[in-house]
Amino acid sequence: MDFNSLFFGLIIVLSMAVFLYVGKFRASEKQRNRDDKINWQSNRYRYIKIIILVMGVILGIALLTRLFIS
Repeated sequence: MDFNSLFFGLIIVLSMAVFLYVGKFRASEKQRNRDDKINWQSNRYRYIKIIILVMGVILGIALLTRLFIS
């Protein structure tokens, strides 16, 4: 095991620990129930969902081709 593997493995473990610790906390009632929230269900943001879906499909195809061709 070289230094890079040890260093980046330690960073991964620490970041996961921080993520799981912070994930226990919830936003306050004032932050959750606002009048000026973004309505993500509106058609205005529909293209973002489509772009993310297309990117996911392309990534999946690329990973499958790399798995079977390499």
